[in-house]
Amino acid sequence: MQGHHGRHAFHGVPHGGMTHDMHGCCCGRRRFLSRREKIEMLEEYRASLKNELEGIEEELKLLKGV
Repeated sequence: MQGHHGRHAFHGVPHGGMTHDMHGCCCGRRRFLSRREKIEMLEEYRASLKNELEGIEEELKLLKGV
């Protein structure tokens, strides 16, 4: 059993200041996102991850004194 979201849920994806999964907003207003909304949400999430990685790389350089 994988829970009500199944194995394809993306928990913790930021979108407009709220947390969403692949089924829509966790606040209960909408249950399903359109294909366009899912793509947009995942692209925003990807950009956020890239920014996080850049910050990690900068921090590692500082700590290593490079």
